[in-house]
Amino acid sequence: MQTSSIADAATLAKTLFERFFEDWRNLSDRDLLDYLKPKIEQAITFEELEKKLAQNRRLKIKFGIDPTGPDVHLGHVLPIMLLRQFQKAGHHIDLVIGDFTALIGDPSGQSLERPALLESEIKKNLKTYLAQIGIYINTKKHIKHHRNSRWLSKRKLKDILADLKEINLAEILQREDFRKRMESKQALPVAEILYSHAQSIDSLVLEPDIEVGGRDQLLNFAHTRKMMALHNQQPEVALCTPLLEGISGDGRKMSKSYNNYIAVRASAEDKFGKIMSIPDRLIEPYYKAFTDIRASELGALYKLITDDPMETKKQLAQFLVAIEAKDLYAGQKEREKFENRFSKRVYDSDIRVITVSGGTTTTTALEQSREFKSKSEIRRLFEQGGVRMVSPEEKELSPDERVTECTIRAGKTKFLRIKLK
Repeated sequence: MQTSSIADAATLAKTLFERFFEDWRNLSDRDLLDYLKPKIEQAITFEELEKKLAQNRRLKIKFGIDPTGPDVHLGHVLPIMLLRQFQKAGHHIDLVIGDFTALIGDPSGQSLERPALLESEIKKNLKTYLAQIGIYINTKKHIKHHRNSRWLSKRKLKDILADLKEINLAEILQREDFRKRMESKQALPVAEILYSHAQSIDSLVLEPDIEVGGRDQLLNFAHTRKMMALHNQQPEVALCTPLLEGISGDGRKMSKSYNNYIAVRASAEDKFGKIMSIPDRLIEPYYKAFTDIRASELGALYKLITDDPMETKKQLAQFLVAIEAKDLYAGQKEREKFENRFSKRVYDSDIRVITVSGGTTTTTALEQSREFKSKSEIRRLFEQGGVRMVSPEEKELSPDERVTECTIRAGKTKFLRIKLK
């Protein structure tokens, strides 16, 4: 397999698009590790991982998801991208759907009790999950889906009690999320304390070689390794991906709660525009998260970003649009639309048209567009100076200003053409 270099910023999207669809079954262990490492923040341990790969057999890679919501954003996709690399190399994926553990609620990183889901909610959320991650990973090749209710619902009390004798409660209560709740006298249900043990049973049943998950799963993985050793099983290798920072660049992780996310089901235009809105310091972490960049190429990537951050950002946005469409031209086309709007000041005919009465304020026009989640979102845009007329002239708009026939940009990615009745 011959892979192109990343020496030229102008061809990054093409090079990485071609890599994304390569067959890695004949890739050497050394080369696979070179691709894996940029996506791994912490491993227990790299030495064990190297030994597993050297066994020259199909490894079993476990990844667990609790269907806690119907929508997936790119922050959720990072571990999926790591799984896909193993899948491309011919390894087997055990996708554990936590329909039983979702009834408990994963406490990882939560400062408050996480509400358990109803069975009906779990089924509803699960319907859309596989379709969304299917953009980034083949959900039918070298992969098996498991519902952990199949074995957790049948677990006998005597087996649970035998395991609980090996669990140190004082050690569990040292977890930062639990400790903070106790200090603030917030609820800490015993069921949540047992979440990591329920998760470890998944591994006792499936006996994976490797488990993949976000950094917030590290303590759960450590407990799982301990339980596997106690049951005379070879402890799994734990690979933790970083928690992706949101597009606003304020240090908080990508989350719908912070409105700093890119939805998997967002339009190509929205994805491209939001990638272009990230601060320059997030360009490298986003490349590491979503592309098949090698650890040995990170120095070259850093130089390309430093020399031309705008171009490397466009190449990343182009790549993400292209892989969803499975068409490199789709990314190029979206780039051309973006450049027409922002660089050449050409506003194409597919912009949403809003027809309002004469005398309507800018605020009311935005509300009537139904493009915004709430009035508070619109108010924040005005406070940040984010509502501007871009055609026929350029100027910042105020909330109470009477609109004329014009094109408005609200935020960094939304355009509206205003027509008067």
